[in-house]
Amino acid sequence: MDFNTSSEQHVLAGNAAQIARKKVKDILVEILRDVSLECGAEAWTFISILMPDERIGDYPEVRRYHKARKVIEVRVQVPIYEFKDSNALQQVSLILDALSRSVEMMKEIKSLKLTENDALVLKGAVEKARAKLIS
Repeated sequence: MDFNTSSEQHVLAGNAAQIARKKVKDILVEILRDVSLECGAEAWTFISILMPDERIGDYPEVRRYHKARKVIEVRVQVPIYEFKDSNALQQVSLILDALSRSVEMMKEIKSLKLTENDALVLKGAVEKARAKLIS
């Protein structure tokens, strides 16, 4: 399974968001390399949303499955003020928390048909990444 990440972020998040996402991405790409999901999805695109309260309404959370390309796309809000005030390890943890929540959001995508086993595999991958990055 392929894993990709990007973000929609306010200047307040600074370079820290890109650094945290890159650390997480590098590990998850490796962990998910040989994973096959029962639902048939072949890629997971995670987009973090880091926006101040007055802008967050313009960036809603999204969960969708692009059936033709077999890509799961999930956009998840990350609390920007908590992120900004955290150290690098805590920032990585916040990204991992959002990834874990994105798996829960995937369960709501009717066209995806994510199995319980698929969800366990993806959550397990996030927890493996957490163990490698936050130790």
